[in-house]
Amino acid sequence: MHVIIGGGSGFIGSALAAALHRRGDAVTIISRRAGPDRITWNQVTVGDVPPSDAVINLAGKHILDMRRRWTAAYRDEVIASRVETTRALVDALNALPRPPGVFISIAGKCFYGTGEIGADQEYPQLTEDSEPMGQDLPAQMVAVWEREAEGIDSARIRHVQVRIGIVLGRAVSSSAERGRWRVETSGGILPILCLPFRLGLGAALGHGRQPFPWVHIDDVVGLLLHAIDTPTMAGRYNAVAPGIRSNREFTAALARQLRRPVLWTIPSWLAAAAVGTERASILLEGQNVVPMRTLASGYRFRFPELEPALRDLV
Repeated sequence: MHVIIGGGSGFIGSALAAALHRRGDAVTIISRRAGPDRITWNQVTVGDVPPSDAVINLAGKHILDMRRRWTAAYRDEVIASRVETTRALVDALNALPRPPGVFISIAGKCFYGTGEIGADQEYPQLTEDSEPMGQDLPAQMVAVWEREAEGIDSARIRHVQVRIGIVLGRAVSSSAERGRWRVETSGGILPILCLPFRLGLGAALGHGRQPFPWVHIDDVVGLLLHAIDTPTMAGRYNAVAPGIRSNREFTAALARQLRRPVLWTIPSWLAAAAVGTERASILLEGQNVVPMRTLASGYRFRFPELEPALRDLV
């Protein structure tokens, strides 16, 4: 097969491209820069898209990029990086006389929003058919993103929408040139989470009861391959492991794997000050997302539970 990946040089995209190459598929990446087996977003904008069997759009700046201070300008960058690339790709594919068989659009579990959950209340289960609990900024961003993807001509192109949870990638330890601290290097959020534990500063966030909807990188790739290969799949699917845990439980499991203690809790006000109030709900609230349609499609998670996933990754 020939598969086109928007954002194919990123964390998830590079893992997906490698898996496609291993099974003998050809891959073209959409990137800002031209090169072998690449096309640019400018080419997509003018409709210069080669024939393909499947197109997957993973492009977009990460809302929780800790290297960027949360400002109105960066918020607009994040929104534009998702909406404009999706719009350009949808318009280009719709105009093709021979479109691909499947278009897979990606969004985040933040679609489900957040709501006030009391200390004595359970977080509601959220399936692919659930409405958002509330409309915080991340939920509004994902809704706009998904609406652009829904412009695809689904009469001619099978459309699969995947809502991805917090993706855990492999964290490889390496010693610093001077000193004994071990730094994790990889993609995704796990290396960022590991570093405070290495420094003895690992902590739960806020009240710690909020669900932590995680998923192993191998299962994100596995589900995307499954969606390409399964012609009956269409509509929304949650890429979140079935064995969801609370933030406090996740923190404790990671601490055990790293053989480090959890000695404190980061107050909600401090987390909000560090990442910005508008995106703090991603860390401090969370959603109890259930992959109901994903499991019904026949996909079987390689890492459905947290502890085996962490043993594999850390």
